[in-house]
Amino acid sequence: MIPEDDARVSIQNRGFLYGDGCFETIRIHRGAPFRLDAHFGRLRDGLEVLRIEPPWGFEDLRQGARKVVEANGVVEGLVRMTVIAGERSTTRGMATITSRALPEIPSQPALHVAATIRRMSGPLSQVKSISREAESVAFREAEAEGAFDAILLNEKGRVVETSTRNLFLVSGGALHTPPTYDGALPGITRGAVLEIASRAKIRTREISVTPDRLRGADEVFLSGSGVGVLGVASVDGHRVDAPGPVTRTIRDAYGALLDLESKW
Repeated sequence: MIPEDDARVSIQNRGFLYGDGCFETIRIHRGAPFRLDAHFGRLRDGLEVLRIEPPWGFEDLRQGARKVVEANGVVEGLVRMTVIAGERSTTRGMATITSRALPEIPSQPALHVAATIRRMSGPLSQVKSISREAESVAFREAEAEGAFDAILLNEKGRVVETSTRNLFLVSGGALHTPPTYDGALPGITRGAVLEIASRAKIRTREISVTPDRLRGADEVFLSGSGVGVLGVASVDGHRVDAPGPVTRTIRDAYGALLDLESKW
């Protein structure tokens, strides 16, 4: 445990030089993490794809995260675990654990479809990589348009997700979300939303989505560790119901799930 200002990474580290690593951002609710084991499972899968050997075991990461949460007095917030490669590709990686506040949410969140960058589908799209250049460029474009977040398209022009969050739309009472084979990350909160929709008997499909279909949706919402379930007010200036009835149902059920499944 050291102060943030005292933390250092070598300028020869592959994470610094090449963005060689992955991370998990975990929701802390009432002082405990939501679905921490699911995050560990995704982190393990990502490290296997990247062929990075973690420096600590997952029980070490659990205890380290708990120390950070308790030391910083986090009740409602986020913890990030970052694992990066060492100075050589053959050396064991290094890990850091940090905490921060929940993001500020505008009253009328707007999304912008990024025109200057694409998210490539494939195995690496399933890794929560620290190499976020495409997402950063898309977010800067959206920020310049006054939007809360950017929508990324894949190489076929299909909607994938936003720069940091999964995306859902409601049309005719049915819930749709881009599939992982189009490049969407298998988000932990996304998985919770799909479970909630199934229990609520909401018709749900993981289906390829075009920008026009998204702009014409009845409801649009985001899911993510930081925002939970967040209704979107507009997509490229096209107004949508925010939050609509389906979004409210899922948002309320997610709040109850946070209470139930946030634990060490």
